[in-house]
Amino acid sequence: MKMAKKFLAVALAGVLALSVLTGCGASVKSKDVAKALTKMGVKVEQSKDVDKTAKSTLTAIEAIINSETNTGDDKITLENAVVKADGKVIKENNFVGSVDNVKKALGVFATGSDAEKANVGKQIRVALVKTEDATKDASLQAAFVKDGLFQAQAATTDATHEVAETGKLGTATTKDGKYMLVVIVNDVVEKANT
Repeated sequence: MKMAKKFLAVALAGVLALSVLTGCGASVKSKDVAKALTKMGVKVEQSKDVDKTAKSTLTAIEAIINSETNTGDDKITLENAVVKADGKVIKENNFVGSVDNVKKALGVFATGSDAEKANVGKQIRVALVKTEDATKDASLQAAFVKDGLFQAQAATTDATHEVAETGKLGTATTKDGKYMLVVIVNDVVEKANT
């Protein structure tokens, strides 16, 4: 009986140790980044749909980067693909060159399927940030995102419509965990009567 109790104690200790190790995730979840950004004044809420948008957009950007034609002095990398002033794929209020797959992934392709044009006219903000030194710190990642965040598409508004105050956030991380793409979509809503 004593031996069984000792064995059970050792087995339970092993299970506890495994559960503690398993609980230490390798990366931060998008809901944690959303909470941290909201605390920093960027009002967002996590959205599984925008997570999908971010993942497909990152895949489209990586496809451009890995293309056989991506060579020479103008080579596109993760460091220069999405940059405020001079991004080689996405920059402030503009998409560069023929990046239809990126537009489709973001849902801003004017003549595509419903999914490919789901975000036309909405405000789209993006940031592609290096997170390798902050893989487990949502606040630090959110700070990187806040610094790198810019508007890729302006919202289409008029006298009766405005940009929604809170955006929907999604994230995607490269396979090596060194970079994170954040996409924030703000809907256009009817202005409240004041």
